[in-house]
Formats: sequence, structure tokens, C-alpha cells
Amino acid sequence: MCSRRHGGGRVRSATPAEDRYIVLSAKRNRRTTAQQVANQFLAASGKQISRKTVARRLRGGELYARRPVVCVPLTRQHRTARLQW
Repeated sequence: MCSRRHGGGRVRSATPAEDRYIVLSAKRNRRTTAQQVANQFLAASGKQISRKTVARRLRGGELYARRPVVCVPLTRQHRTARLQW
């Protein structure tokens, strides 16, 4: 019988509870950078984690470093030109 061993990867630097804390602290202030969140985490828990780790955890929590696209508002002339077209 041949059984495969699981869990051959690297040990995670943060527990799932700490991952939730990282996402929560980023949601509290949406303008903080990943480096600032990493510094807050170090101050709170005493554990050093990298900026990349924080960015990965935030992506896992569906927080992305994207700005919403601001569209140019249509004037009345634009609307009439579109309708005529």
C-alpha cells in the first residue's frame, strides 16, 4: 500500500485568526498600505511579517489595490449626439 504524505509545504507565518485580524485592520482604514498593516501587526502581536504576506492575505480577503474608474459625466450635448448617432 502506497500512501502519500500531505503538508510538505512551508509553515505559515500567520495563523488563520491572525489572517482575519490583518484583513479586519485593513478594512478599518482602507487607505493604509500593506507595509503599514505589517507594522501594525508587528506592534500588536510581536510577529514580523512581510509586506508581500500582508498583500496576499488581503487578496485572500478580497481586498485589492484598485481604484474605481471615474467616468466623465455626460452632458446634454453628449446625450443628444448619442441618440442621433
